[in-house]
Amino acid sequence: MASHPRPTIKPWLPKLWRDPETLQIGIDPAGGAVVSGVDAGAASWLVGLDGSRSEAETLAAAAAAGLDVANAVGILSGLRQSGVLLSAPVDVDDLGDTGQLLPELVNLTAALTSPLHGSQALTARGRQHIVIDGANRIGVPLGALLAASGVGRLSFLDAQPVRRCDAGVGGLSLDDEGEPRVTAAQRAIRRISALEQALTQAAPHEADLVVLCQPWTVHDPLQARGMNERTAHLAVAVCQGTVVIGPLVLPGRTSCLRCAELHRTDRDPRWPAVAAQLVAAPNRAMHEPTSVLASLAAALAAAQILDHLDGIGVPEVVEATLELCPPDWQLHRRTWPAHADCGCVEPVAEPIRAAG
Repeated sequence: MASHPRPTIKPWLPKLWRDPETLQIGIDPAGGAVVSGVDAGAASWLVGLDGSRSEAETLAAAAAAGLDVANAVGILSGLRQSGVLLSAPVDVDDLGDTGQLLPELVNLTAALTSPLHGSQALTARGRQHIVIDGANRIGVPLGALLAASGVGRLSFLDAQPVRRCDAGVGGLSLDDEGEPRVTAAQRAIRRISALEQALTQAAPHEADLVVLCQPWTVHDPLQARGMNERTAHLAVAVCQGTVVIGPLVLPGRTSCLRCAELHRTDRDPRWPAVAAQLVAAPNRAMHEPTSVLASLAAALAAAQILDHLDGIGVPEVVEATLELCPPDWQLHRRTWPAHADCGCVEPVAEPIRAAG
């Protein structure tokens, strides 16, 4: 009983009557419950599971409503096992003026089964510093998604001016043409987020995570710096019409981008020479992702980053890539284990855990 001191049915779950005596809570069998034999007193008691009463008071209210206390205890136990009961009400006052984050708090509370833990995870997001290398059609929408999700500090790295082909949904606009990409990216973030992000040109080694959104990220100097400075980094790209998210590199603990290149070279010894030519290819505007692919890349990358920050589980892109492309639009996971010739993983590496 101590673990659920103020029983609260998750307020976002609808309460639906299947018949006059059967109450359904939620619409998904995986996260809902059905209570049978509900009379008027039981219905009033169930609706009153809003976190305003302690468990002892809740059971007293059940008795006052005409329920057998043992039956009420059984109902509470069943609701807990079904995952529809919280330990306390969701306190939206914790959000202050950032009511924009209410959907994030609800989602975190649902995932962590506790308003306290959900609030703590959202607060932890606000302390994170993400550096995005590439204020382009993927990087800026990705930054906007992270800012709108409560990430507290974002920095962009990009020395290029905005081109018309850089404009995209949730990112840079046509009016930004000719401006420094970083300046335009900061303005895009301020349009979407009510938070006071510290949008600075901070050093990557100060970041909690560096996101590599430039083409051919394995050749990005920041990935080598990330390894040397032990900064987590994630590769995000659209390569020839395929969204590729990952690997997420946790230096010393997981395989790195060079490991993936070595595996490619094992399959194709000419790969290094080919890759070098790709990096030097002219007219990169011809290789910009479509609006749909850029949006998919940003959304999928944001989801993996938030999984990493929130600590709910180990992201799917640790030692792997998630890949998505037309025409089937099936999400594929490709693994990239540590390569024997790389030496990036320490002999006794710290166990992989989520970041939060």
